[in-house]
Amino acid sequence: MLDLTALIIAYDSEENLESTIVSVLPVTKQIILIDTGSQDNTPVIASRLGAEIHFYQWENDFSKARNYGLQFARYPWVLSIDSDEVLNQKSLLDNFHLTNDPQVGGLRVKITNHVKRGDSYTKTHHTYTRIFRNHPLIRFEGPIHEQIAQSILDAGFDIVDADIHIDHYGYSTINIDKINRNRKILQKVLEENPDDDWALFNLAETEFSVSNIDKAEQIYERLVNSFELNPEQLEMVRIRLAQIALKKDNFHKVYNYCNFTSEDQHREGLRLLIWGTALLMEHRFEEAKQIFDKPELQISDMVDKNQIKNALEVINLVRKKS
Repeated sequence: MLDLTALIIAYDSEENLESTIVSVLPVTKQIILIDTGSQDNTPVIASRLGAEIHFYQWENDFSKARNYGLQFARYPWVLSIDSDEVLNQKSLLDNFHLTNDPQVGGLRVKITNHVKRGDSYTKTHHTYTRIFRNHPLIRFEGPIHEQIAQSILDAGFDIVDADIHIDHYGYSTINIDKINRNRKILQKVLEENPDDDWALFNLAETEFSVSNIDKAEQIYERLVNSFELNPEQLEMVRIRLAQIALKKDNFHKVYNYCNFTSEDQHREGLRLLIWGTALLMEHRFEEAKQIFDKPELQISDMVDKNQIKNALEVINLVRKKS
């Protein structure tokens, strides 16, 4: 076992919690679960598997809940993991030596989001600082999509990239209660700071996820030239606007928003899929085939491969008829 405390925040998480705890159990010396008011068997499952249970009255603020949990951590390093995530144990064991450097205060890990919508299955990827020193100056900030990175840097430490993998299954189904909770928190943040582009981006993503495309479009349009968002987020803003334009049959806007090349193979594949679909819908079949034949689409985890197959079948059928 590593000198590591796993910290989990949970609410009615009985469906996925056991997988989360089992994934961290062999490699951590302590598992803390902060229950924010579960009505199901979440505390029972956590206790049965050896986690320490602490109860916290939910205040619509994830940072407060996580920081509350940090007071119980007994080991030098903390792993923050959600109750719908699974840790790849081997990747942690292979990379934990990075914590031996006294200047390192945090490890940035690789998170894969598994997204299922009906028969469609895609994956998205991002990195996040999830492992950090158990230090009094290192605390979470922000009521939602909370961050630990800035406090690590402010405490004088470095954050390094680690080849540690976590799989996130929270997007496998649409949870309306979770959507409404997130929307409420983000709206409160924006009441206090209407120009918080990070909150606006996450609100737009929330609205987009439940097909509130007019609301999402209004927000994304505000963010196209944001100076606060990073390049990856700006690319997603353009991709989302292109997806919305495609739903509205506004092909000129699709091509305008997709008029870039992403260095990320997954976002590039999604960009090409949107472009190719617009060409297909305009009956520009030869141009569409050139797009759908590109290997970048097959490589991208953000592309449902059935969409490629269906598009090529339509194109080939049209070719045969002509």
